[in-house]
Amino acid sequence: MAEEVHEHRLSSKRFTGVTSLNLAITIIEIIGGIGSGSLALITDAVHNFGDSLSIVLSFVAQRIGGRDQDEHATFGYHRVEILAAFINSLVLIAVSLGLIWAGCSRLFAQHQINGSVMLWTAVIGFVFNTGSALLLHSDASDSLNIKATYLHLLADALSSIAVIVGAIVVMVFHIYWVDAVLTIVVAGYVIYETVAVVQQTAAILLQAAPALNYDEVVSAMETVPGVVDVHHIHAWMEDEHDVIFSAHVNVAPENANQIEVITAAVAKKLQTEFSIAHVTLQLELTHGLHSARFAKHELS
Repeated sequence: MAEEVHEHRLSSKRFTGVTSLNLAITIIEIIGGIGSGSLALITDAVHNFGDSLSIVLSFVAQRIGGRDQDEHATFGYHRVEILAAFINSLVLIAVSLGLIWAGCSRLFAQHQINGSVMLWTAVIGFVFNTGSALLLHSDASDSLNIKATYLHLLADALSSIAVIVGAIVVMVFHIYWVDAVLTIVVAGYVIYETVAVVQQTAAILLQAAPALNYDEVVSAMETVPGVVDVHHIHAWMEDEHDVIFSAHVNVAPENANQIEVITAAVAKKLQTEFSIAHVTLQLELTHGLHSARFAKHELS
């Protein structure tokens, strides 16, 4: 049975470019943060360093995920990318919570900040972060792994904008607590955007059922000539693209010699009408007839 193959790979050139930009931002913001006394810059530097590690993890994961199926992974290694996206997102949430804590602490212990140094460092950070995000933008919608990394970079770009605004306020009005407030706001936004990725990747890793209308699926299968009953259905996501489906199908005794034709017809219907990538069917005559549609694990 033919399966649709999804290729969304981060090239070595893009990987090198994004990683180099993030390491450069980290160094620049640490120096600028220490020089200006800005908490937002220092925490963003830590965030950027974490992003560099995330990008490396994402790149390694997609290389592993591209391996062919073998006796150790009969469905392939695609879920390594899902696992990487899950870990990346959890790290991003943890870092963001740390930023919120640091920002709250700074609200009650304000320090004088050099707005000029803070501003120019933030401008450089914004340019570099935006460049990194743009390198991944085109691939982010098709891979949860790359999307998780892209969200890291986008969050950094937004952080830089907040720091720029904060630096201007510091320079013009000498209001130093704005540095902490903007850190808290941006970190909260990052958490909000990342929770969806955690939920989606966790569902895939836990083999949660995909969003299929199972009544329609069964009805479509039973329209194939010779099919009299469908039961013991199992469906799960291999990755964010491919649905795997298995079921027991009873056929009429007079159609027993048409098993291969019926199997091919049902599989094609599931692929074309419901975009199911991998179909496994167990065809039976009377065994399990009219059994529960969703059954406990059984030996058959």
